[in-house]
Amino acid sequence: TSGDADGGAADAPIKIALIPPTSGALAQFGADAVKAWKLAAKEANEKGGVAGHPVEIIEKATDADPATTLRVAREAVTQDGARFIGAVMTSPEHAALNAQLASLGALSFNALGKDDALVAEQCVPYSFAIVQRSMMDINALAEALGELPGDRWAIQAVDYATGHSAAEKFRAAAAAVGKEIVLEQFAPLNTSDFGSYITKILESGADAVFAVEYGADGVAFVKQAEQFGLTDRLQTVLGFNMVSEPLFETLGDTIVGFYNNVGYDIDADNPLNTAFVESYTKEYGTPPYYVPADNYLAAQTLFAGIEAAGSIEPSAVAEALNDLAFDSIVGRVTMRGADHQLLRPSYLGRVV
Repeated sequence: TSGDADGGAADAPIKIALIPPTSGALAQFGADAVKAWKLAAKEANEKGGVAGHPVEIIEKATDADPATTLRVAREAVTQDGARFIGAVMTSPEHAALNAQLASLGALSFNALGKDDALVAEQCVPYSFAIVQRSMMDINALAEALGELPGDRWAIQAVDYATGHSAAEKFRAAAAAVGKEIVLEQFAPLNTSDFGSYITKILESGADAVFAVEYGADGVAFVKQAEQFGLTDRLQTVLGFNMVSEPLFETLGDTIVGFYNNVGYDIDADNPLNTAFVESYTKEYGTPPYYVPADNYLAAQTLFAGIEAAGSIEPSAVAEALNDLAFDSIVGRVTMRGADHQLLRPSYLGRVV
């Protein structure tokens, strides 16, 4: 390895700052993102590190507010010596962080923020999108949309970047297959009372709903939709990151038949995924789902870049990642150099 940061030592640690939300609707997702990074670090260190460098996790916390996240990121870089950043949650946080990465001299690995702008006008050389952006998932949903029951669709989405971009892309996909959008409305993150929103859906005459509500917000929406009798009147509920395995027990039989985008297939038949599922389940007592899987994939991407660069210097790692192809838990993937979007599969799933 080349001499680089941390005094140029060949065995200098790879310092990764994790900045997840620790409160609010996204807290569980934040905790699970950290679990994945810590598992990846543990496994790497048990094998002697990455390119001879031990992996060191620096745990931070945020409230998912972009200003807070940016302040914590600066602290992690300037005070803790972090050169790599992971587990940041929302698209607005990533947008704020992207604008400062060059001055920070740190690489960010985005496994959670799906807004298309992050790999378009907000794309920067030091940011890498591991998670599928909204358009990739919408493309997967659009292929099946024409076959899903329901002709009059309501859109219920969270009122920040990903909610608006997903709604825009879904509206276009629906028009392409002759579906009518009869209502489009947005609720602030951390909404607990969806009564007025559900009433408007009922009054709209919608026979299907596209719902972009996450975490605790998604739980509240689903439970209240059942209480208001909305679910019984709908032919299709299509979630966008709303229905995931950790919520199955909480939501119960209500969600049977719901559709949702699926970014990660726990049953994918490749050795790396099989090993990941086994080790994650052994470590934490529950199998992984898309949040830990995507963050583990982010760690795999960083480690592949370090191996290819033979260095832990961020600029060298960033250069090595451009158009790098490598084997991962989701199969063979490529980090597209043009916009730093990881090219990987996206699916549509149905709860049974």
